[in-house]
Amino acid sequence: MALTAKQEAFAQAVAGGMTQADAYRASYECDNSTDNTIIQEASRTMADRNVSARVAELKEAIAIAAIWTRLDSVQTLADIAKDDDTRANEKVSAIKELNAMHGFNAPTKHEVAGNFTLNISFD
Repeated sequence: MALTAKQEAFAQAVAGGMTQADAYRASYECDNSTDNTIIQEASRTMADRNVSARVAELKEAIAIAAIWTRLDSVQTLADIAKDDDTRANEKVSAIKELNAMHGFNAPTKHEVAGNFTLNISFD
């Protein structure tokens, strides 16, 4: 899947969170283009199988890199709870959070109040 430099720049911009139109503006020369033309060209660029596949690939890589796993949380909280330099209140907070994560706390009941209308139509 060989992309041109401009297509790669477009794909990276879209994967990074830009709109397709803004990614197109950032990646291609379009000083004399109308907004409508930019939107159409951005849509065409995104419709290219290779470009859309690259965007998906980049988004997946970003998601994997950004994931803070449950194991990361457990290890960090356990380190806080076991660290001799940690203050007592921080240790207690870490242990409480670990207990909550593992379901050791009693279930909490939440009451929800409100009104709703149900319309039933038999056509």
